[in-house]
Amino acid sequence: MPIEEKPEYATRDMMRAMAHPLRLQILERVGRRGTARAADVAADLGIPANSVSYHLRILARGGVVVEAPEAATDRRDRVWKLSRSSYRSDRHAAAANDPEVDEGEYVEATGAMSIAAIDWIRGAWVAEAARRAAAGEDSEPAIGSLFATTLHLTRAQAEELSTLVTTKIAEFNRLNRDAEGVDLPADGEEEVSDYAVLYALLADPRSAPSA
Repeated sequence: MPIEEKPEYATRDMMRAMAHPLRLQILERVGRRGTARAADVAADLGIPANSVSYHLRILARGGVVVEAPEAATDRRDRVWKLSRSSYRSDRHAAAANDPEVDEGEYVEATGAMSIAAIDWIRGAWVAEAARRAAAGEDSEPAIGSLFATTLHLTRAQAEELSTLVTTKIAEFNRLNRDAEGVDLPADGEEEVSDYAVLYALLADPRSAPSA
């Protein structure tokens, strides 16, 4: 089912609701399924359904997910879907659809959500490292990399790099999914696996030229 396209940026309340690594995983799973019950997401993530229900209610209060009664079997059947296709943040653009929110509060909420995303990826990395260590020589080879360095760039070069990376990630994000972002069933002999991705480009204020 199509997700309503909204030009507005995510609100402060949305950012606050998403500021938890597990809620980000739940959000991602609901989006990939199109519609989902707490039990569906719980089975995907291997956690109790009542925990998923709790976090879904928080996401709903923040306006991140909404109920999908069209996918429910009866009135007691709670099915969820994403409220929009994008939750981009921008403290300046967000003022247009969140005018009563102080800019500082919005920046704080966005920062908290970013930290949650880092925690999500960190947890996934630690879990994979532990799994491979436990498997020892029987561990299946996997594609995984962590690359950390510093770059000495002009602002224009940094912007070019960021555009190249984010464009390529967005391109690959659309593979093996339909127009609404829902996972497509495997087609062919090659197996499709999940990969967690985190991209960050941070300017070091200590390296800025003095006036």
